[in-house]
Amino acid sequence: MAGNRGFEYRRLVDGANILLRRTGLTLVPRWRIEPLAPVFSFRQRQYECFCHRYNCGYPPLRMTERSLELALADVWLERLDADHVIETGAVTPYYWPRRVSAVVDPFDSHPQVTHHESLFACDFSGRDVLAISTLEHISVGDYGPAKPDETPVHALEKICRESRRFLITVPYGFNAAVDDTLFADYRFGADVCATYMVRSVRGNDWREASAREAAVPYGPATRDEHSANGLLILERGGLLNSVARA
Repeated sequence: MAGNRGFEYRRLVDGANILLRRTGLTLVPRWRIEPLAPVFSFRQRQYECFCHRYNCGYPPLRMTERSLELALADVWLERLDADHVIETGAVTPYYWPRRVSAVVDPFDSHPQVTHHESLFACDFSGRDVLAISTLEHISVGDYGPAKPDETPVHALEKICRESRRFLITVPYGFNAAVDDTLFADYRFGADVCATYMVRSVRGNDWREASAREAAVPYGPATRDEHSANGLLILERGGLLNSVARA
């Protein structure tokens, strides 16, 4: 089983048990209150969903798409030299501080962001690029006014043109330009492996699907939840494929 081991949740439970011992109350066995992380299948291998308190969640509540994205990113990063990885969009600093040495984000104030600039200003030559739910924010005003030649597709083409290897995740339903291209008839390069994932409306169960099946509206199962229900996983370099064959 690859990916998250429920570390954050276990740490909280262990802390609660320490407090219980200090107060003389009955100790609750961890296995009785720790929920099992949901499992999903990706390229013929099973992964545990990633669990975290920040923008991710824990079962049995419905978790965000981060639970799948970070489970795959964890395995992908394990097989790389971290000094060669550059991340576009600050995501990993909130889960694995300093695991990725170079993080590009024009507006995020996290201290681990090393490049406060647009990804279009970066040179990815010879680098391994990680982009977790980043491309869909381009051209919708999240990163400031966009130039005509700075679209999600232009960003993908730049990463494909310059990088050595990459792992990119893109949700459906957040950016119409992404929905109309990457979830339609877009032709990825022969060296790019594209996998679409979809989950049930209210659950945490993800499965591989066609682009059309993964075109599930972005939105909540409950009033207060905001997360994707369809994802595109793009990889070049075959690191996750090699994991699948192991």
